[in-house]
Amino acid sequence: MKKMTGVIAVTLVVSILFSGNSLINAKTEKKSGIKTKKVTMNTGQKKSIKLKNKKKKAKYLFQSSKTKIIKVSKKGVMTALKAGKAKITVKEKLGKKTKKIGTVSVTVKKAVQPAPSPEQKVTPTPVSTPTVTPANERPKVSPLAPTPDPVQTEPPQTPTPKPPVNPEIKDTPAKLDSTQSGVKYGKVVKRQYYSSITEKNRNVNVILPDGYTEEKKYPVIYLFHGGMGDENDWINGKVQNMIGNMIASGEAKEMIVVMPNCRCRENDAANPSDGFAPDHVHSFDKFLDDFRDNLMPYIESAYSVATGRDNTAIAGLSMGGRVALNIGISLPDQVGYIGAFSPAYGIFPYTNNGLTEEGLFTDETFTLPDHYKNSTYLLINNGNQDGMVKEEPQRYHNALEANGVHHTFYTLDGGHDWVVWKNGFYNFARYLF
Repeated sequence: MKKMTGVIAVTLVVSILFSGNSLINAKTEKKSGIKTKKVTMNTGQKKSIKLKNKKKKAKYLFQSSKTKIIKVSKKGVMTALKAGKAKITVKEKLGKKTKKIGTVSVTVKKAVQPAPSPEQKVTPTPVSTPTVTPANERPKVSPLAPTPDPVQTEPPQTPTPKPPVNPEIKDTPAKLDSTQSGVKYGKVVKRQYYSSITEKNRNVNVILPDGYTEEKKYPVIYLFHGGMGDENDWINGKVQNMIGNMIASGEAKEMIVVMPNCRCRENDAANPSDGFAPDHVHSFDKFLDDFRDNLMPYIESAYSVATGRDNTAIAGLSMGGRVALNIGISLPDQVGYIGAFSPAYGIFPYTNNGLTEEGLFTDETFTLPDHYKNSTYLLINNGNQDGMVKEEPQRYHNALEANGVHHTFYTLDGGHDWVVWKNGFYNFARYLF
């Protein structure tokens, strides 16, 4: 009995030692985090986000909430662009798991120009009729006080891009979507980005041009799918071959192609059973916020992107065409090229297929600010035999024309199908960037 008691005692001691070591190891494993969570910067300034307890095998992702105020590189270098406040979300990706480790609150202040030094000479402004003020009536002025800066009026700037006045609409080349010998095509990769709208990771397909390098900045085109599709729609339509052949033939410039899922809700799978239900249709309208606040910042942080409206294009087919028009008209300062191929109902009030919507715009509000009306390349097309969207694209064209927005509208023989959409993409991509 004593021997048995001794064995049990030894076992307990060993167990306690091992469990104690486990507890010690658990306590000594420190969590990754951010060293400085509040930062103040001046416009034009750059600062790096400092992390603590970084894991060797982990990848760290940085995303700005307002890229027009502060942008951040994939290495965590922040660049202050204009005065305002923004937050940088930092995530840690380890294996298949991605988790948020914190945020950096950034306040950007406008850089103050230094006052002239005492040694600087100020040339007085000549006046036509000089007068002399008696000494006893002159205001006392410190010899070191700088003279007020004259009010400066910035010269009006012409926004870019400058769209073609009368773009030539060509027939679709016979082998546009075929693999051709001697042509090197970009590789399709599937990525995920975190959406603050759906509060989950969302899929996006990306095509980088052959020979992609971070030593170069590339413009971006975002392509939006139809009402029953997903991020794979354009891949199934062989856009990877179309853009590769156009770049090889010199008809298009090198660009990054991004194809997201525009169904911005929890259930974002293709071919949903509620295809004509309000919740499904309105999920495409919510994508505007996801595009602006999450997708664009992710792409700009993950890849070597040329930013600005003259380097950003959007286009879509069917419901994706409606998405493109909604985003393009709503974010004219960020998007300079808008393509809508057989755009769906919903821009204006309508009743169709048992669904009634109030519309995203009225005839009067479906327009661009005056300084963008002639500096945005906007193209709409439709099939002459389209029984799905019918005459709705013509209605959009009529409103834009009445509002003085420079754009291109044309129709061709075809239905609600790839015959029309491929031709739209071809004629749109030829004039990009």
